[in-house]
Amino acid sequence: MNMQIDKTAVSTKKPAEIIITVTRFRDVLTSQASRTGRDSDYEMKMRRPHPGVYIKDDVVYVRPPGAIIRFTITSAAGDIEKYYPAGITFVREGKHRISHEHRLGRNNFLQRKIFMDGRSLTLTGSYKHGEQGVRFKFSVIIQRGSDGAIGIIDPGIESDNSDPH
Repeated sequence: MNMQIDKTAVSTKKPAEIIITVTRFRDVLTSQASRTGRDSDYEMKMRRPHPGVYIKDDVVYVRPPGAIIRFTITSAAGDIEKYYPAGITFVREGKHRISHEHRLGRNNFLQRKIFMDGRSLTLTGSYKHGEQGVRFKFSVIIQRGSDGAIGIIDPGIESDNSDPH
């Protein structure tokens, strides 16, 4: 029997775990959303320090060679709602004359390596572009459990070549 072995390296490193807490949900599909803003309010923090990923303000910074990042969506204290990830999109800021694959982050955030499980979304942030300060806006599409309403959380993610020490 001739079997082929997948030689793709599997990282044994622990993922960077980021908690996104929904502090004010906005349903993007209502007409009210166009008057009050479409993005849901949120707070974002690391569950524990990670050597390849850190957060400053509303931006996730990723150091080379990249990292597996797990986002877990939680509710604010006192909020009985549960929110679930429904998808994620990327768009590179700045350069406009680049391929769609580069503009939409398809080279850096491989679609086949994005997984949703319960209230978590896991992705692999590769460091394919090799440039310092490449920034993407990313939108985590969330769904409210009680009625299925759709919301968007819209932070940034940026490459950081700086020495962490």
